[in-house]
Amino acid sequence: MAEENMDWVSSKWAWSGWSIKDNVSHVASHLFRWYLLRWGPQLFPNKLPFAKDLHCLAGLESRRLDRTKWDTMEKILGKLKQSLELIRQILEKETPSSILIKTIIQGSPGFYGRIADRYPGTQYQDPAVPTLWHLTLEGTLHHSEGELATHLFNVQRLKLAQGFSPRVGLPNIGYWTLPDWDKSMP
Repeated sequence: MAEENMDWVSSKWAWSGWSIKDNVSHVASHLFRWYLLRWGPQLFPNKLPFAKDLHCLAGLESRRLDRTKWDTMEKILGKLKQSLELIRQILEKETPSSILIKTIIQGSPGFYGRIADRYPGTQYQDPAVPTLWHLTLEGTLHHSEGELATHLFNVQRLKLAQGFSPRVGLPNIGYWTLPDWDKSMP
């Protein structure tokens, strides 16, 4: 696919307002944002990876990588590869029990609250302060899995809208599997 196909957007569907490039950039940014900003102090107590570029990687304003630094699909895919490598390193260090024990605190169930019941024990209200929610590392990994699958679903729809065929089938996981999710196709 050409770079213009990666940048293609349309106002025809709500899901087509972000290009393929935007979707992939968001996924990379999501991984850096969650595992370095939110989990960083617990997972990397001695030295936070990517600290110099973290603000640009986390995409706090746009929820995507900084476009001035990563403006081509090749550069974005390079950052996606680095973010996935970061997850691989985390999984190598953790154990099945440690991902259930480690938690971060949130002010609300957040978006993950929509699928948390699929993964019992991964998110729960604080017993002392009910306005706070605990999210386990396992829950965060499921949240990321849901994000990745859902944005791949969007990429596939964007490809179809431009006359290209998807290359892989999607597992029945992620936010796109929710009953109220817009599953419209081109």
